[in-house]
Amino acid sequence: MISTIAKQRMLFLRTSIIFLALLSYYNEEFRAFSLNLPIEQSLQFSVIGFVLLIFGCFGRIWASLYIEGNKTKNLITSGPFRMVRNPLYFFSLMVLIGFCFALKSIFLPIGLILIFMIFHVPTIANEERKLRKIHGKNFDEYVNSTPRLIPNIMKFKKPVTSDRVNIKIKRINHVLLEVMGYIFLYTLVDFLYFVLN
Repeated sequence: MISTIAKQRMLFLRTSIIFLALLSYYNEEFRAFSLNLPIEQSLQFSVIGFVLLIFGCFGRIWASLYIEGNKTKNLITSGPFRMVRNPLYFFSLMVLIGFCFALKSIFLPIGLILIFMIFHVPTIANEERKLRKIHGKNFDEYVNSTPRLIPNIMKFKKPVTSDRVNIKIKRINHVLLEVMGYIFLYTLVDFLYFVLN
């Protein structure tokens, strides 16, 4: 059941986004910029959103440096993976919450966060099932000592000079382009808010 949901996740995501876009077109409460905020509060939302976006973007780059090229064949437990089992999803959530602040709305961000949770929970469960199958006891020990989605910063360990990671440059370039896209889109959304209000 979980693997079926995980395999169909892109279809679910696209359908959900189209549904949310239609809902926001026909229902004013679901539209972006539906909150009537004073300029000071709007700027506060923009700053908080941008900080979360940058935090999430750099976190995605950091996690990608450790995981790219090692998706399931090697069990990665260092770097951000020492603090949380799914750092890419955690940092993606930070990017999304940053965008939610930029949207300056209530119902549209709630819809986006619900889609994120419904979309990612089965994916995480499916990925962990695969890792358990491949790595067995080592993965079980990792699960018992590391939280699934919210990082335990007390577990952070500074890398030593001899630590190395193998990465696929093509995949990292993809992540860098993705991050630049997020920053551009955020800037566009925030700019539109101040132009339209």
